[in-house]
Amino acid sequence: MNHNNDNADENSNNNIKEYWEKRLNDNYGLHGTGYIGLGKNYNSWMYKVRKHIVSRKLQKFKSNLRDADVLDIGSGSGFYVDIWKQLGVKSIMGCDITSVSVKNLRSRHPQGEFIELDISSNVIPISKQFDYITAFDILFHIVDDDKYVKAIYNIYNLLKPNGILIFSENFIHNKSIHSRFQSTRSLTEIQSLLQRSGFQILERSPMFYLMNTPVDSDGVMINKFWHLVKRTASKGESFGSLVGSILYPFEILMISTRTESPSTELMICKKQ
Repeated sequence: MNHNNDNADENSNNNIKEYWEKRLNDNYGLHGTGYIGLGKNYNSWMYKVRKHIVSRKLQKFKSNLRDADVLDIGSGSGFYVDIWKQLGVKSIMGCDITSVSVKNLRSRHPQGEFIELDISSNVIPISKQFDYITAFDILFHIVDDDKYVKAIYNIYNLLKPNGILIFSENFIHNKSIHSRFQSTRSLTEIQSLLQRSGFQILERSPMFYLMNTPVDSDGVMINKFWHLVKRTASKGESFGSLVGSILYPFEILMISTRTESPSTELMICKKQ
């Protein structure tokens, strides 16, 4: 392998890790792991939406959860760890690329197991397999395509036979878009990778519709609407709280009744 490429990959990984380490050190909490420019209050409404949809999806597996071993990837401030614990799973392990997250999670959940880990690494220091793996708002931050492929294969290998992967992505219908800290990949590309890896796709459904960036739409009206939401919410915490509280019931209605979304969606897969 070309050593220059190795160095480039290592530098890229270090830059991404440093970015998130600094961001979460400065803003530990839901706004740090969420849409940081929109403030704490708007983000709290966004996380209410996430909790609603994720809890509803996990209810489908409720009869199996008491005996379930779970891995949450990119645990951040522990939002999804808390949801899993409330559902009463047998065990949960969390991992994150940042030391600040792992330190805080170990402090909050002394009975849990939390490790510093990049899921796209060549070596994964986990010896057990899991019934469920979640990766919410994480995979599109893996900007390198080869590492994205590696992450999916690593997740597959960490699941027990018939294990379930639940994750969020943007699944755009146009060509993939790459930027410094985020890659928005196409639905076709992600589906193809999942199927090559050995996953059966069970379901794809909206996670956001109105309250997050409409990355999968070039429609004039919805983009103007989002621009207004973003501009208003970013004026201050009271504005963020007001906008979030107004949009929340409409958002729940939209994600509950639509099969496609212009924004982030949730996918459930099974290891075949």
